[in-house]
Amino acid sequence: MIKQCAVLFFGLFLMAQFLGVSVAQEQPKVAEYRDPEYAYTFQYPAHWKLKKLPEGAANDEVRVSLQTPSGDSFMVIVEKRGQNPTKAEFESDPKRTARVDKLIDETTQQIYRTVARNLGAVETKFGEKTDLSNDAAIKFYVSSLHKMKAGEPVIVAGIHSYPFSKPYSISFMMTAFFDPAAEKDNALMRAVFNSFQLVEAAKSPSGPGVSEPSKSSQPK
Repeated sequence: MIKQCAVLFFGLFLMAQFLGVSVAQEQPKVAEYRDPEYAYTFQYPAHWKLKKLPEGAANDEVRVSLQTPSGDSFMVIVEKRGQNPTKAEFESDPKRTARVDKLIDETTQQIYRTVARNLGAVETKFGEKTDLSNDAAIKFYVSSLHKMKAGEPVIVAGIHSYPFSKPYSISFMMTAFFDPAAEKDNALMRAVFNSFQLVEAAKSPSGPGVSEPSKSSQPK
């Protein structure tokens, strides 16, 4: 199923290229998206296009998508799976490093290789594959650069989390054209990407929501 999600991920990114408009020059206000059901949050410029996708047969995994005015995109993927280990089980596992490495390898094949094929990339290079596991989850980061037949290379990167004791994983994916000269835009994309974090699950049954835009010039 996650391979189908990678196809949809590519489709939304491609569609955004046809709908993209010039990026506004003024400093954006910041909004925050939070999902109390799956306990994660991220910040983004309030004028970017956020789309919440309800769970159901027509949409098994994509929770929310976010598109920039220039056509770059972010996506939250929630994949239902077997029960993740508890924090105690993970920390006491003498093979926990190998466990994380296996998850990284599986994710690389299921998501990043699939996206590369869908993009029609002529070459794919992987950058960092970093274990970020903490008190909340098994967590890691993967980045990849896809060289195209024509045009700018495409960056696909993700923060992948397996919350302890939960029956699902959460991936925050970014797809963007790579333009090293666009320093300001690149910094903003990094800020949005790095703002993703797991939070303590809300006690109330309220649904996902967007907070009021703040006066900050960019996500922290």
